[in-house]
Amino acid sequence: MKQANSLSSLSRDSTLVFLLRALYEVMTEYAVYIPDEGDPVILSKGQLISLVERGCADTLIKSLPEIVARNIIKPSDPDEFDTPEDIKALFIDISGASTSTLERALNPDEPQFPEWWSAPVPFAMNTRGVLRLNPMALKMFGNAPERLNAKQLPDREEFIVRVDGATQTRFITFRRLQPAIYTIEDCTEDLIEAQDITWWAAVGQAWVREIEAQGGKWQRLNNPPENSKNFIACDWQGQPQGFLQVEAPSNADENLKPDDFENDEQNLTQEQEITSPENNNLIISKSDEVIDNIGPQAMALLAAGQTHFFEA
Repeated sequence: MKQANSLSSLSRDSTLVFLLRALYEVMTEYAVYIPDEGDPVILSKGQLISLVERGCADTLIKSLPEIVARNIIKPSDPDEFDTPEDIKALFIDISGASTSTLERALNPDEPQFPEWWSAPVPFAMNTRGVLRLNPMALKMFGNAPERLNAKQLPDREEFIVRVDGATQTRFITFRRLQPAIYTIEDCTEDLIEAQDITWWAAVGQAWVREIEAQGGKWQRLNNPPENSKNFIACDWQGQPQGFLQVEAPSNADENLKPDDFENDEQNLTQEQEITSPENNNLIISKSDEVIDNIGPQAMALLAAGQTHFFEA
């Protein structure tokens, strides 16, 4: 696939020949690649031409540290320049490409924040293995997310992380906005609700398996059956979900009656109220209390099955 010759499409996954074209386009003499780890790689236009002529035209920019380690080429040292603040260069890192002065190569760990970084939206930036939050995100979440091991964050468009704070544990959804920038959102309540949905789904499945084991039959209906009292109206948080018709076993002593199930449901509800996190003034104490008890279908409602968890 032919790459478009524009600065906006230049990334660390671009080829060296494409980088060379970009240098001519922005009229700069030097290209600087800042990897996630290690020193920046500074190459002049002439050095890039040499690499292209030596068969490295299709080599990816992110492979430059390996090329340097193999002594195929020796990059420039930023300390060799007398006035790096006056020399324009093309920089490429995880966030994309931009132009700046060579002075930035002396401090590669300082990220280049976009102009809209201070907008009233919670953003997180992952550069050089460090997670940084914008002012709105710090206001909403504090600095606890910045203690995450940013190098272990998954390379996905959307994922969830666990953050253990001083007083509570929270779950935060990351959604990629740019290669190194995410919008972040608290999804703790959604995960707890998903756990609740999964719990009651498990209760229902266990009950119908018991019906089948004792020779009974059940059927899901959209409308109440005519001339039958052996059915249960099902709802979730006040929203009707249909009806469950139960045909009990022929043995009267082993019949499973809807009234019996309603009593069991009331007992389960009372037990849940006693042990609920809200009544114990807790949110979450361990990841397996929420994560491991959420079924794949319920989790799909939250993050399309794309989940990953870390502790701060």
